[in-house]
Amino acid sequence: MTPELSDDQVDALLGAYVLDACEPDEAAAVERALARNPNLAAEASRLAQAAAWIGAAHALRAPDGLRDATLAAATTARRAAPTDPVVDLYVSESAQFAEALRALPPEAMDDVTANGLTARDLVVHVAAQESLLAQLVGAPTLDGIVEPDIDARTAAAIVAFADEPLDVVVDAWQDAVEANRRWAADRRAESAHWRGLELSRHDAIVVRAFETWVHGDDLRRAGGLPPRPPAPRHLALMTDLAGRTLGLSLALSGRARPGRTAKLVLTGDGGGEWIVAMDGGEPDDAATIDVTLTVDAVDWCRLVGDRVTPHEMRFTINGDTTLADDLLAAAPALATL
Repeated sequence: MTPELSDDQVDALLGAYVLDACEPDEAAAVERALARNPNLAAEASRLAQAAAWIGAAHALRAPDGLRDATLAAATTARRAAPTDPVVDLYVSESAQFAEALRALPPEAMDDVTANGLTARDLVVHVAAQESLLAQLVGAPTLDGIVEPDIDARTAAAIVAFADEPLDVVVDAWQDAVEANRRWAADRRAESAHWRGLELSRHDAIVVRAFETWVHGDDLRRAGGLPPRPPAPRHLALMTDLAGRTLGLSLALSGRARPGRTAKLVLTGDGGGEWIVAMDGGEPDDAATIDVTLTVDAVDWCRLVGDRVTPHEMRFTINGDTTLADDLLAAAPALATL
């Protein structure tokens, strides 16, 4: 008998399972897990309904490239999830983005999203971002577009894809996702120079997954659907990046406070605690804490992604409130469109 799968492994396989893309022994293991875990069973039912929507009447059928993208993402998730949490995060959020796009009604494609782009142009933007990382790591996927600036690259890609059907855009996005997945899966991979910063393989892939999650929620809002929090194991990787880079965000936003130290406490599954040197330097665990800011982990990630404001969040402050204001204002400093 096939060994039992963990709930996390089953969660990574659900996309493949509902599309009948699992091997027979994997499918059997998934079904045993669904029988014992009602939450996984409910998620499988939801994904199955989405898959059924694709196969409905022709007028409702999503572009063919979306199904291919989801199958590819599910396949890479099956291959990567048990061995590399960072690649698991990346392919999972890519699959969730494809699902959000599948669920978007055709009439919502021209709706304006949170970053000012239409839903369709947002997909182009995500393809432009993914292809930029692929270009930077030596595996370019988007012919004729080489701009390293995100805004300029997005504008060029929107022009390039203006007369193409959506499934061509999705194919270009998936090509870049697969190139980045291959790079990330190579433990020998070196750093990537992203937006003026030298990022490790780990951080570069978490950045891309983080932004993919943000844009997946942009599509959900455009379609009238609620936002989706990341799985706890994925959220932990995202909050770790957000906590470690808060000092840099303070420096970039002009809110560095030399000699002051903060503690960021993110609550809920996937949360944690970080000491933040408010001058942008390396934190000192022995330093006196001038302010402690406590926030829900998902809310903080949405603030970092520039999708909520401090006024829309609940948080507590212990210590110097002016320093907490600096932390809250600086959080989205690294966000893009």
